[in-house]
Amino acid sequence: MLNLYRQLISTNLNNTIFEELSEEWLDRISPEVRSVIISGFYNAGILTINLSDFNKNEFYTKTIRHKFPHYCENLYIQIGPIIQRCLRRMFLGFNPNLLEYKVVLFMEGNDDDHLEPVKFHLEIF
Repeated sequence: MLNLYRQLISTNLNNTIFEELSEEWLDRISPEVRSVIISGFYNAGILTINLSDFNKNEFYTKTIRHKFPHYCENLYIQIGPIIQRCLRRMFLGFNPNLLEYKVVLFMEGNDDDHLEPVKFHLEIF
């Protein structure tokens, strides 16, 4: 069922993230990134963020890449509650019988950097 609403979920989730994420992180988003920070395979409960999208003024290249796990954790602390609130509101609207939904959030770097993706688990109640 969630695949039927994939575009709606993606648009709503990304818009919410752009509205609620701290200025500290928003100011680091590369200019070419328009409106999609997070992508997902919603039926599988998988979300992905590529931290190389935060490369304004070479922030990813000069800073994140060298302390990748630290910055993944830092972003997760801020973005995790946003994702939970947003998905909870949407999923309750789609299906009132959906009482629990588990999501795995992967944070990745550039493929060329060969960084191990960092995985986080979120439960949506």
